[in-house]
Amino acid sequence: MVDHPKNPGYPTYWHARGYGLYAANPLGQAALSAGKDVLNFSLKQGTSVRFQYRFVIRSGPRLGNEDIASRYAAFGS
Repeated sequence: MVDHPKNPGYPTYWHARGYGLYAANPLGQAALSAGKDVLNFSLKQGTSVRFQYRFVIRSGPRLGNEDIASRYAAFGS
């Protein structure tokens, strides 16, 4: 999973549990950093926000660091 650099709270905190949950948690910074990082984020009535993430699923050989970096750069631009 890849976090888009224009997302609020980028870079996000990732949240995983032993039962298989793996998720981005961009709004949980205070709880996940023991208060070190805090995101003061709010929306005015009638407005919206768009969070963007990308899954990279590969069948075959593992992707190298260079290939992953180029895919991320293309997504983040």
